[in-house]
Amino acid sequence: MAYIMHLHVATAGFIAATAIAAAGLAWYGVRDGLWWAWITAVISPVMGLAVALPLHWMGHFNYDWVSHLGPIYVGTIIYVVGALVALIGLSQTALATASAGR
Repeated sequence: MAYIMHLHVATAGFIAATAIAAAGLAWYGVRDGLWWAWITAVISPVMGLAVALPLHWMGHFNYDWVSHLGPIYVGTIIYVVGALVALIGLSQTALATASAGR
């Protein structure tokens, strides 16, 4: 039991750290129009989901998906919408900059 509790706390810490890093990248880097910040802020959480979610659908766990994964899916939807809004803003800024430079 102690090992499982340790694993849960460590996983929660990494999820929180990833969220803080993505928020910092978005707040400071993406707002300044830095594409590398947007790419990094998108890749980090996507990598975490790509590793964590498939295991839940392989039949190893018998959890109710709504209570177990529902909050993750809601958070993912919110994150995707935010990433798309930021992408639109970055694209418009890049187009405006390119147009002004002509």
